[in-house]
Amino acid sequence: MGNLLFVSVLLLANPKVGFGIGQTLGENLLKPSLFTMRIGIGESFIIAPEVDINYSSQEAKVDSLKDSYFTFDAESNFHYAFSKTKKTGFYGIFGLGTKIYKELSEWYEKEFTADSIIVYKIKETTNRTSYGINLGLGIEQFITKNLSFSISSLSNITMNNEKREKERKEEKETIYKSSGYSFDFQNLKCNIYLIWYL
Repeated sequence: MGNLLFVSVLLLANPKVGFGIGQTLGENLLKPSLFTMRIGIGESFIIAPEVDINYSSQEAKVDSLKDSYFTFDAESNFHYAFSKTKKTGFYGIFGLGTKIYKELSEWYEKEFTADSIIVYKIKETTNRTSYGINLGLGIEQFITKNLSFSISSLSNITMNNEKREKERKEEKETIYKSSGYSFDFQNLKCNIYLIWYL
């Protein structure tokens, strides 16, 4: 019932809908990882759900080291236009998000005995989950009637849970475990987007 009411309100508001891709500054601009949607409500409000997916894997043959990581970041931000012209808007941003990070490292170690050498695999897994609040500012500049270029800078208040496990000789042990809060108002995350509005 609640979802139906929310959809009805959106339809009555005749929202302006857009879809876009983007990237965090400082990362490879040729590999966009941000996928966003824009739902404009009236002249001042925008709802912006977003996902960020990254995967990397590398292997070193010299020491048989294999390393991979995967991140999935989902958030929903609300943009409020405190200054707006026909083509340019300046926004205050507030939102909620969650991030899942997993890293796996594998390598081999040798154990020498009196008459043999035993080789066995080591696995180290790191799992980190974060829940946070986003605060920031953004600017959107329309290049054409339907295409816009957007930049946003966000800081975070985050709750983090991390666990690192090591598997050796089919025995698993927890070597690190932590949880706590972090306040990041210095290393601001700056994202750029290209957005196409229908």
